Amino acid sequence: MAEKASKNQQDTANLLEKSKALRAKSKETENKFNALKAQVDEFIHPDKHKPKQH
Repeated sequence: MAEKASKNQQDTANLLEKSKALRAKSKETENKFNALKAQVDEFIHPDKHKPKQH
C-alpha cells in the first residue's frame, strides 16, 4: 500500500512539473500572440498609431 501511495505522489509531482512547464509556455505564446496582434492592428489601422499633424 505504501508503494502505491509513493507512486501516486511521484505521479502527482511529475504532473505538477508538466503543468508548470505548460503554463510557462502558454504565457510565452500569449506574449507572442499579443505582439503579433498589435502588429496586425498597426498594419490595418496605421492612422490610429501615428500622431495627427495639424
